[in-house]
Amino acid sequence: MNRQDASVPPAPPRRGLGGTLKGFVLWQYERGSWQYDVMVGLILVFVLLTPSRYFHDQPVYGRHLGGDIVRLDADANGTRYRVSAELLASYDDDPQRAAEEVLAVNLGHPVHIARIEPYSDPNGAVTWYDVWVGE
Repeated sequence: MNRQDASVPPAPPRRGLGGTLKGFVLWQYERGSWQYDVMVGLILVFVLLTPSRYFHDQPVYGRHLGGDIVRLDADANGTRYRVSAELLASYDDDPQRAAEEVLAVNLGHPVHIARIEPYSDPNGAVTWYDVWVGE
């Protein structure tokens, strides 16, 4: 009579190459096994060594989106944008020149500023400019 020791776990079933690949694809291996370590290593190699151009993901330079530039309305005077004073100050000391540059970059074409009006907070600091762009 052949008795198996209850404290020894049964041997895992043998897998061929197809079974191993299936295990990788379906992520069937336990954490800490060599197969799991290989899968994680392959993922790390892929993430760290794949060039960003492969994903067509390029950084956008010079665009300031969000609350810095807001299109408000359009009338006979042109299109009105509300532009952050902090953004304009980062481009040039002259708000008119800064607004032309900022809007040209963000709209993708040269602009002509028809009118610009500063708006101040209760302390007297300019917080934004309303800029009319002649179209």
